[in-house]
Formats: sequence, C-alpha cells, structure tokens
Amino acid sequence: MEEKSKPPKHSERNAKSIKVAVFCILAILILYFGANFLKGIDTFSKKEFYYSVYENSGGLHTGAVIYLQGFPIGKVTKVKLISNNPVRIMAEYLINDKIQIPVDSRFEVTSKDMLGGIIVRLELGTATEFVRPGDTITSIVAPQMLEGIEPMKDQIANILSSVDTIAVVLKDLLYSQNGGEKLAQTLSHIESVTASLDQIVTDNKEKFGKIVNEITKFSETLTEISPELRRIVTNFDQIADSIAKANVAEVIVNANSTVLQLEEVVRKMHEGDGNVAKLLNEDDLYTKLGNTLQSLDDLLVDIKQNPKKYINVTIFGGKKDKQ
Repeated sequence: MEEKSKPPKHSERNAKSIKVAVFCILAILILYFGANFLKGIDTFSKKEFYYSVYENSGGLHTGAVIYLQGFPIGKVTKVKLISNNPVRIMAEYLINDKIQIPVDSRFEVTSKDMLGGIIVRLELGTATEFVRPGDTITSIVAPQMLEGIEPMKDQIANILSSVDTIAVVLKDLLYSQNGGEKLAQTLSHIESVTASLDQIVTDNKEKFGKIVNEITKFSETLTEISPELRRIVTNFDQIADSIAKANVAEVIVNANSTVLQLEEVVRKMHEGDGNVAKLLNEDDLYTKLGNTLQSLDDLLVDIKQNPKKYINVTIFGGKKDKQ
C-alpha cells in the first residue's frame, strides 16, 4: 500500500493560530461581559446616560449604585472634575431600565449605612414633562449619618472617659469588700421577688381574667353610651353659653338692692317707726288688739249658739219684735 500523503506543516500552524485567536477573543468577551455583570450593568439592555453637576460631591465615586424606591436601577459610571475655580464635579449615571424621569426629579447622594457607604437615590418629581437621555438633572448631597457627630467628638470622649472610670470603680467594688457576694445576694433577692410575683399572678389568674373582662365590658358600655355622653356634653355647653350670655351682674345688683330694702323695713320695724313697728314693740296695743279679737270671737260663738237672740223673723206678716 502506498503511504498517505501528510499535510504540509504550515497548514497545521495556521489552524493552531486560528484556534488561539478564537480562544483569545472568547476570553476577552467573557472578561468584558463578566466585568459588566459584576458591576450590575446589563450589556444587552438599552443604556441611558444622565448627568449632574456638584459643587461638593459628598464622596460620590464610580460604581455607586443608583436606587429608585430601594430598587437598584443603575450605576455611577464616571465622576470627573470639570472646573476648579469654581469647583464643579460632573457625575455620569447609567440607568439600565427604561424609566420616565420628570424634569423636576433629582439625584440625591446619601449614606448607605453607618460604615460610610455612598449610594445615589433617584427622587422622581411630579412634572408632566420628562428628561431625555443625555440631559442634566438636579442633584443634592444629603447630610451624612456621622456628620453631626464631628462637633461632639470632645464631649463623647469625655463621656467615654467617665464611663471607663465608673467601670474601674465597679470592678474594684466587685473584687473587694465582698462585692461579688453582695451582688449575688441582690440577684437572689430579685429572683425571689420575681418568683413571688409569678406565684401571685398564678394564684389569682381567674381574678385577673375577671378584671380584664369587666374592663372590656366597661369599655364596650362606654362605646355604646358615647352618643348620650356627647349629647350631655353638648347640653352642658349650651347651658354654659346661656349663663355666659346672661347679665349676671345686673341680677346680682338687683338682688343686693332688694336685700337692702328688706333690711331697711326690718330696721324701721325694730326701731318703732310705723304702725307695724308699734304693733310689734308696744305691749299695750298688742294686748288691746288681742282682747278685741277675743271679744269678736265670743260674739260670733254666741250668735252661732243663740241666733234667735239676735235675729227674729215672723212668717206670714207677723210682727217683728226688736230688741
């Protein structure tokens, strides 16, 4: 048999070069898409860039996440100093999702947590007109969480120093003068009191249940009679208004005048001024008046008992005797 002809060496080298090139291209693509994926950038979605300008960026950096109502919608892709007199810092934002942003919206740079992380929040406005990709949007920097602590650093240091001193004193107290034993006794007493309270609650569980039921019934009763209570309060308000509107001062003045007049009458009666006063103060006049009334009473009694003695009537034309 004839031996097969071998391919030329340069063809094998070309095939290897092509394979190496393909693998390099694939590696570059994988690296590119992987890096974008780790950054949170969707390579295949439509990218929309927006911009804002800061006088002070507040620590904003490339890669900071943009949130809309707590949902990540993009990244900060560039932070660049565009002017140093005055200072102007430009930030570029990549929004992955298709979002209609009103023209009165704004980007807010704020702290993510107390560790100092920076995020950007997109606060949507209420305008009916919307910005387009490439437009500049208003931006602000919110106060950082730890920013207000800076002026109080000295005070905080003094407080921490005092706390440290107190801790040292407590430590010495526990290690000397039987402090540990006393603390153990105190805790034991507290545990005993807690157990007693627990026993009291357990023994009176039914009573507590009845009290709670009564309170519930009382609350329901209040709810039922609340319209009546409102009506009563309204009536009290009306009465108060009527009293407030009445001329109380005039009533008091009139009553005072009446009392003064009555006092004057009583004074005259007591001093003997007038017939009524004479009747009250002169015994002789009082006695005579009493005798007169008694005589009149005797006369009326006698007339009632002996009417013929005083009245004589003759029927059928008889004569009338007069006495």
